[in-house]
Amino acid sequence: MEFALVLPILLLLLAATVDLGHALTVSRKLDEIATTTGDVISQQGTWTRSNVAGLLSGMSFILQPYDTTGLTVTVAVEDVAANGAATVNWSAAFNASSLATGAASPIAVPAKIQEQGVQVVLTRVQYSFTTPLSNLLGNFTGTNGYSFERYFFNRPRTADKIAYD
Repeated sequence: MEFALVLPILLLLLAATVDLGHALTVSRKLDEIATTTGDVISQQGTWTRSNVAGLLSGMSFILQPYDTTGLTVTVAVEDVAANGAATVNWSAAFNASSLATGAASPIAVPAKIQEQGVQVVLTRVQYSFTTPLSNLLGNFTGTNGYSFERYFFNRPRTADKIAYD
């Protein structure tokens, strides 16, 4: 009798553990996409549109075996002014629109990496992930799945600026 009462709770705990494990795996993979993309972009002084598009498409494979249709990756190379304000010099995106040239940075550049005349590479990754358990619990909690947003800053390695053809 006691086992029959405890069994549903144990099964729910097991399902929640598996669900959280998937969410943590996706979170780690998104961190890897953000850091690797920014690192690779910062290692060259010149990029072409097709090379950046190929890089962003290739980075999406890090998320496998999870579905990549909800994944967006945006790379923006930004100019930093003397007052610390950053504006987009050029941008490219995967499954999203790139940022407009001259637009303000969507995320403030940390003061420790700001230097006038030196560009900054911002990589922003967003992803929504739904598991069967989170979908089921969404009926009770009002939230459906997990939403992730990661961003990563790099400074150029070969020169102060990164050109985009």
